[in-house]
This record gives sequence, structure tokens and C-alpha cells, in this order.
Amino acid sequence: MTTVLDSFYAALKALSASDLAQCVADDFVLNWQGTPSIPWAGTWQGVDGLLSFVKELNARVEILEVQRLHQLQDSDITVVVLRGHWRLKATGHEVQATACNLFKVEGTKIKSYTVLNNTAAFAEGLTNSQSAA
Repeated sequence: MTTVLDSFYAALKALSASDLAQCVADDFVLNWQGTPSIPWAGTWQGVDGLLSFVKELNARVEILEVQRLHQLQDSDITVVVLRGHWRLKATGHEVQATACNLFKVEGTKIKSYTVLNNTAAFAEGLTNSQSAA
């Protein structure tokens, strides 16, 4: 299970749509928890949904660093606690937060991916310019 997550995280950091698509099941579901003020928040379904999510994220966020802190695994569920550092392109605001990612893996493919992050910091960063932060 770690191998597919390693590949997924590398592809996500690089924002490589084709590499991400190779990691997920056809009926994949991504749920990035957040309010409507965060354009990439919500539910994204299938490979096409994942690719749309990546396009949206790439247009708005620069991933500066993601460090995995802990990984807990059951038979088909993996929980990853990470520390991330992102820059919002529209405002220049940087977000540093501890986040939790929940994965359901079947075989060698990721079936679902849920992101629990500091949504308040992202929402605030999207509305405030660097000079106001």
C-alpha cells in the first residue's frame, strides 16, 4: 500500500495528472473538506474528476513542502498525518498546517482520498493579499 501512496504523493507534488491517474481506480472519489470559498474543495469523482481537481489546484496553489509525519494502516485504510507548506498564487499568502489524509486502497489502486486540512487558513489566504496578511 505504501508504494501506491508514494507514487500518488510524488505525482501530486509535481501536479502530474497522468501519473496521478495511474494511481487511482476508475471509480475513485476525492473529497477535500472545505467551504465553497475554497475552489478545489468538495467531491471530485473518477479519473476525470481527479484531473479537474489537479487542474484547479495547479492554477491556484504552489506546493512548497509536504512532509509525512505518521502513517497508520489497517487492511484497506491508511491514515497519513502530514505537515504542509503551500503558497496561494492569487494572493501570495502562505499556509502552513498539519493535515490528515485518509485513503482507501483496493489492490494497487486508490479508491478514495479524503483531505482534512486547515480550511480556515486556506479560505482566509484566498481573500487576503500578502500585504494584509
